[in-house]
Amino acid sequence: FHSAALGYWVDGDELNKGLASAAVAFACDRARELGLHRLEAGTLVHNTASQRVLRNNGFVHFGTAPDYLFIDGAWQEHNLYQRILRTDPLHLP
Repeated sequence: FHSAALGYWVDGDELNKGLASAAVAFACDRARELGLHRLEAGTLVHNTASQRVLRNNGFVHFGTAPDYLFIDGAWQEHNLYQRILRTDPLHLP
C-alpha cells in the first residue's frame, strides 16, 4: 500500500502566512524520502483555502466522501485529494 493520510490545521491567528503550504511541502518531501508511493488528504467541501494548499502542492481531487469525519457535532462531507510521490518499486533508503 505504501500510502499515508495527511492532516493539518493552522491556528486562526496564523492564517495566510504560508504555514500550511510549507508544512504540506515538507510532509511530501519527507514521505518521498521514506519511500511512500502516495499521500491522501481530505478537506471540508467548503474549505477552498485548504484545497488550494493541496493543489499548489501537486495534489489532485479524486473523489468526495459523504459523512467522512465528525466535525462540529455532525458527520461532514469531504473532498478527497491525492498526490502520487513515486511510481518505482519501493526501495527503502
